[in-house]
Amino acid sequence: MIEVMIRERAESCGITTAYQLQKAMEVSPTLAARLWKGEFDMIGLVTLDNLCRVLRCQPSKLFRYVSEKE
Repeated sequence: MIEVMIRERAESCGITTAYQLQKAMEVSPTLAARLWKGEFDMIGLVTLDNLCRVLRCQPSKLFRYVSEKE
């Protein structure tokens, strides 16, 4: 399972709301809210590049693989 850590990374960069993320990324309110909540199944490379630029990080700081216990 992939764990989304976008909100945590954003907060560590001083972005404390989805609205602030929206403004920093220059994206729609809907996209910003979905990223903030981690409520998405796919992410485009352009969006990922934008996130990494705004949050000054590598993709590995935004996502983590968590092994599911069998």
